[in-house]
Amino acid sequence: MKRWIAVLVVMMVVAPCGARADEASKQAKVKELFATMHMDHMLDQMMHSIEGEVQAMARNTPGAEQTTPEQKKLTQDFMDKSMKIISDSVGWTKLEPEYVKLYASTYTEEEIDGILAFYKSPAGQAMLAKTPQLSAGGMQIVRSRMGDFQPKIEALQQEYMKELAVTVPSKGATKP
Repeated sequence: MKRWIAVLVVMMVVAPCGARADEASKQAKVKELFATMHMDHMLDQMMHSIEGEVQAMARNTPGAEQTTPEQKKLTQDFMDKSMKIISDSVGWTKLEPEYVKLYASTYTEEEIDGILAFYKSPAGQAMLAKTPQLSAGGMQIVRSRMGDFQPKIEALQQEYMKELAVTVPSKGATKP
């Protein structure tokens, strides 16, 4: 009986060590996967894309063409500081540990091995290289469709506002 208790105690002590080693191995593979996928570069590209769109919106804001050079500099400084804050908060250095945990808890080690093998293959590398082009093309398709539904959404919004206005009691009305 004492022997079984000793074996049980040893197993309870050793098993968690093995689990930690397995988890460390799994997390190392996830980090290798991220390196293979160039996750840091993809996130940088996404941030640059967001920054470009924000700057384009600022340039296209009504009255933007009438801003003084001083106002333009202030606007640019504001956008630069804002992007720095965003980058510091959601940059790859901050996100990677959380993504490692997410991937490690979502995929088995065997699945990570398979995904890693795919991304190391020529087809996987082609997919990684062409994903930004596909994303840009997909966004262009969506933008081209906005003209189809935007007037419908605006009409629906106007109808909604009219119906909503009817439900708001007038200021002079008394409650029953």
